[in-house]
Amino acid sequence: MLVKIEQRLQDPPRFLMVPADEAFVFGFPVMMAMLGKVILTGFVVGLVLWTIWRRMKGDGGLVMMIGALYWYLPSATNMFAGLPESSVSVWEG
Repeated sequence: MLVKIEQRLQDPPRFLMVPADEAFVFGFPVMMAMLGKVILTGFVVGLVLWTIWRRMKGDGGLVMMIGALYWYLPSATNMFAGLPESSVSVWEG
């Protein structure tokens, strides 16, 4: 029986030593370009998207981006329907 012990539980899943979300942002355009036989274009698009994604993510990572979506998107989008509104500062009971 093989048991894998994680070093830190907060570490994101990785794919080829790169966080999984960044690997997807770079890899998807490259794979689509391979299907269309325009590999150089896909590589350049993937690199540009990866750079933009890294800048948007910053130091806080994906958790911070999801938190920013919760705070700054209007509640009409219903993406976080199960959570209370972020505009309420004091709850009265």
